[in-house]
Amino acid sequence: MKIALLHYHLRQGGVTKVMETQARALQTLGHSVCLVAGDGTSEMPHRIVPALDYQKESALSGKDLFRQVQEALDWLPDLWIIHNPTLGKNILFPSFISVLAEQGTPILLQVHDFAEDGRPANYHLIKEPHLYPLAEHIHYAFINSRDRDLLIKAGLPKERTHLLPNAVNPPHLTRHSPTEQALILYPVRGIRRKNLGELCLLAKHAPAGARFAIALAPENLAWKPGHDRWERLAQEMGLPITFNVTDRIAPHPGAETHFSSWLSHATHIATTSVAEGFGLTFLEPAFLDLPLLGRDLPEITQDFTSNGLQLGCLYDRIPVPASHLKIETLRTELAQVYQSYGKHLTEDLVQETYEAMTTQGTVDFGTVDFGNLPEQTQEDILMGPELPEVRTWLVQALAQQSTSAAPQNLTPWSPDRYALKMKFILEQFTKRGTVSWLPKEQVLAQFFSPARFHFLRT
Repeated sequence: MKIALLHYHLRQGGVTKVMETQARALQTLGHSVCLVAGDGTSEMPHRIVPALDYQKESALSGKDLFRQVQEALDWLPDLWIIHNPTLGKNILFPSFISVLAEQGTPILLQVHDFAEDGRPANYHLIKEPHLYPLAEHIHYAFINSRDRDLLIKAGLPKERTHLLPNAVNPPHLTRHSPTEQALILYPVRGIRRKNLGELCLLAKHAPAGARFAIALAPENLAWKPGHDRWERLAQEMGLPITFNVTDRIAPHPGAETHFSSWLSHATHIATTSVAEGFGLTFLEPAFLDLPLLGRDLPEITQDFTSNGLQLGCLYDRIPVPASHLKIETLRTELAQVYQSYGKHLTEDLVQETYEAMTTQGTVDFGTVDFGNLPEQTQEDILMGPELPEVRTWLVQALAQQSTSAAPQNLTPWSPDRYALKMKFILEQFTKRGTVSWLPKEQVLAQFFSPARFHFLRT
């Protein structure tokens, strides 16, 4: 089978790695593959079609883009695999997907992220009513159960949806002998949803000698002011945390500065993120036998724990008095979110959201989660009195010296298992059918519930 894998670009990052892993898996199954993208490069066979890259406006049509892709390939695919087709990064994609769907060639739409999930600027680029095609020759793949379940609730036929978690290929590390002083690495780019204020809160309560480090600064200039704000505050408060360390600072005197060096010297991995797609930060430490500590995201980690994997020392929330959440601030933020998606905000929705944020369980009644507060409020709490329960928890978490993951618990995310999942999915393309469309509003509704609102996801 000849298979074309499409994405906006092949620049360094998560989706590019997923595509390359997918291409290798398909090759091991005996298929011919080619990556097609708007920019970048790859060791795998690939073609560049600039019109596929991010663009907010274009004089081209979906048919024009289809012709350009066909000319670049110079052969007709037996299967199209389109990555993040509904993310809203390219104004041509809705009409391009329509053209593909009507062709009748099998299509696998692999969704990593959603324009409906806190990305209103993206959503405006997919205004066309036709976005999620339905037909027997069109299937969907999701990297976590949460997304799959949400889209099934929105109306996707369950039998044409597939859970396809990413394969994990951890780097080979030469672990350095642990020291008495903990080095806790947050191996991410410091964008807003990574919740840097909470990592600063942990650093404030760290025992003597413990150090925290954030791997990288944001590439997107829109996120850099928030990152820099937390860096300045951490410096002013003298917190034991360093930002943007990769290729800039060494973890220890005489060590290299690259990312693998930081991983090999780290005693623990941290996560304070409030939103993830696949959740590699939860899974990779188990492959590296590094203890994990920080914030749990049960809707993501359920895919890991259901396979018997013990992830580490994690909490669901950091409760602080509900008085820190001002309903006026919530109302203003909600209004901006709803307006940006063309939806009407009622006072009942404001009250429902406030109650959802402040009454999560009888034990925590009258509290709000530190991680779901605006940055200014997080900053005020950070500069206030210590939270003894945070210090107690952190001391216990740092007492972990290794993971308890058995090799068989890691098998579901191996490249071999990934290839078997791809083989199964390809075997499901047995029929062709008439194309219809899932109403966009039904998908958007899945992300607009009071319980899902989060200040740092908008």
